Amino acid sequence: MKELIQVLGAEMKKSHRLNFHSSLIYFSLLVWPAITYVSAYYSFKPFDLGEYSPLNRFLNAENIGLFLLTGYLGYIFFWSLVQSAWQMSFERYAGTIELIFLSPVSRLGVIYGRAAADLLAGVWLFSTFAFLAAVLVGGVHLAGWWSVPLGLLILAFSAVIWGGFLNVIFLFSRDSGFLYTILDEPMLIFSGVRIPVAALPCWGKVIALVFPLTYVLAILRDLVIEGYGFTQILPSLGVLLAVLAVLFLFSSRLVILAEKHALKTGNLNLF
Repeated sequence: MKELIQVLGAEMKKSHRLNFHSSLIYFSLLVWPAITYVSAYYSFKPFDLGEYSPLNRFLNAENIGLFLLTGYLGYIFFWSLVQSAWQMSFERYAGTIELIFLSPVSRLGVIYGRAAADLLAGVWLFSTFAFLAAVLVGGVHLAGWWSVPLGLLILAFSAVIWGGFLNVIFLFSRDSGFLYTILDEPMLIFSGVRIPVAALPCWGKVIALVFPLTYVLAILRDLVIEGYGFTQILPSLGVLLAVLAVLFLFSSRLVILAEKHALKTGNLNLF
């Protein structure tokens, strides 16, 4: 456990040096997602959102602001780890990532430490904006004071598991650019960030099941918009934990296979 904590701390320091080499980075952490949220909110304005609106079947017009706010909060958590994984692939090309296999540390500790570090660095500013905006937007219904911390804990834990999975995939893939394309924008479209998943066609709902963010946003909105208690979210939470367990087991297995492949061939390209 001591070794794991040391690895996590080292990766967090390394991530901060790599990603925050300019004060403008902090500025962009808020401006870009805030502008994206505002543009998404006002994209609904030209449409009829009244009682007879088709969208009203899936989303109460009064909750649009909070719906989008929770959607983009979740998306920023998961998007920051897509960026983290892409950065890890660049390190591999630069030749520095081989230190993972040369140093006597936990491979998974490094991978998940990188994910946790980039998550913490990438979301804190927009999270602050989201809390302030939620007060102005209104529509928050909580079963108790614990609802928000629980939602954030579920969101952060899920994002780290997702980030570790992405780090492994990007680290051992030959074409990380292709992976970036299929894992970033589709997640924004199909996970319920801007449009309720229930409003998607059947094929869109099937794609939505691929992304853990879909399950996380459903739970987060149940907690802060619908006012669900802990027992009410247990079925959804069980499904989410099962999905995350599959991702973790797959990531662990892939690390073992990649290490054996690297020792045998001297090449980190596993697929």
